[in-house]
Amino acid sequence: MTKKLFICTAALLLSAKTHAQLAIAPEIGVGISDMRFAPILGFTAASTKPLPAFKIGAAIEAGFNKHVYLQSGLFFATKGQQRSYSFYDSDTLNDQTNQTLNLYYIDAPVSIFFKTGQQGSGRVIFGLGATFSYLVTGTNMVHSAGVNGTPFDVSYSSTIKTGGNNWSPWDLGINLTGGYELPTGLYFKIYYTAGLKDLGLNTEMDKNRIFGLSAGYFFGKGRNINKEADDLIER
Repeated sequence: MTKKLFICTAALLLSAKTHAQLAIAPEIGVGISDMRFAPILGFTAASTKPLPAFKIGAAIEAGFNKHVYLQSGLFFATKGQQRSYSFYDSDTLNDQTNQTLNLYYIDAPVSIFFKTGQQGSGRVIFGLGATFSYLVTGTNMVHSAGVNGTPFDVSYSSTIKTGGNNWSPWDLGINLTGGYELPTGLYFKIYYTAGLKDLGLNTEMDKNRIFGLSAGYFFGKGRNINKEADDLIER
C-alpha cells in the first residue's frame, strides 16, 4: 500500500490544474530525530535519546490559486535514536544494552500549503500532508553487558539492509509545517513528522519522529511579473 502511495506522488502533482507555473527549490534542513520505542515484555528498564538529523534535496510546487499550493519533493534524510534498556536473561543474569540506530532514507513529502498575502510579497505559510519514505541503509551499533551472574561485555555493529534484518523498508508519516516565504522566493520552515508505521524487529515497536528547521529558495516563480499582473487586474 505504501509503495502505491509513493508512486502516486508524481502523478498527483502533474495532474493538478495549476494557477501558477511550477517552481523548484533546493532545500536543506537540520533537526533532531527520535522514535516511539516500546520494548517487549520482560524489559526491566528502557530510556531513549534523540540524534541529530539532516535532510537535503529539492521541493517542487504548483498553485491551485493565489493561496493554496500543492508541494512535493525528494530528499535524502537521516533518522534514528539512541536507547538503553535492560532485561533478565535468567533469574540471576541481568543484561544491560546500549543501542544506536542510524537510518538513511529517501523521503518524498506531499503537502497542501496555505499562504497568506499575495505572491510577490512576504507570506506566512502553513502545510499539512504525508511523507513517504524508503530505507536505503543504516547501522545498528550495540553494546551489551551482564551485570549479575556470569558477567560479559560485548559490542558489535551491523548494517541494516533493505528488506533485511526484519526492518521494513517503507515508512509513512504525517507532517505539519509552518514558516515564512520572502518575496525573493527564499523561505524558512519549521516541521514535525510523526511516523505511522512500525519499523521494528518483530519484538518491539519503532516509529520515526522528526522535528526540524529547513531553508530553501524557489526558482521559476516569476514573482515580480505575477505581482505586476495582479496589480493591473485589481486596478
